[in-house]
Amino acid sequence: MRRKALITLFVLAVPVVVVAQTRVDFDRHTDFSRYKTFAVEVEPAIRADGAVDEYNTLAEKRLDQAVTRELRTRGLEATDIGADIIVRVSSRETEQAIVLSQGWYAYPYPWGWSRRWAYWGGPGSWGYWGPYAGNVWPRRYLEESVTIDAIDGDTGDLVYRAEVVSEIGNDRDKQARKAVDRAFKKFPIKEISAK
Repeated sequence: MRRKALITLFVLAVPVVVVAQTRVDFDRHTDFSRYKTFAVEVEPAIRADGAVDEYNTLAEKRLDQAVTRELRTRGLEATDIGADIIVRVSSRETEQAIVLSQGWYAYPYPWGWSRRWAYWGGPGSWGYWGPYAGNVWPRRYLEESVTIDAIDGDTGDLVYRAEVVSEIGNDRDKQARKAVDRAFKKFPIKEISAK
């Protein structure tokens, strides 16, 4: 009984963290060293209900600043006219749910067998039966998907795309910086080391 209580306490005390996923694709035949200037275009976010959140200028500024900071650390200069590379940023929120469970592994003898090998309901049985014995409950959360497209200013071709999907937390500024950092991890223009 003590073991069951400890496992239950552990499951309830340890929150489930959804790990951020990052997908990157880029044109390996493009010479990224020729890009010297950039412009950032942030599209209005799409809320979980599917509506465009055109009034959320906080989110737009947050992503604009994070992308601008990241590209400046790579030696590129921001410009409004004739940019070598145009960076288009879009984001979308979706509601997700996962099912949490103690599951049968929380008990030392699954399928109704107890410590004395008595079948469910017999002497020495703990009264649990089946592979899914235990508590089951849903956990709902909001997930944000940030897509960053780098487009060649001359040809209009997409040369780099990154998508970062992560759970929305309380510190949105920090989350935006982390998402942009993950998005540019494989960007072919490397960061300039500070001297």
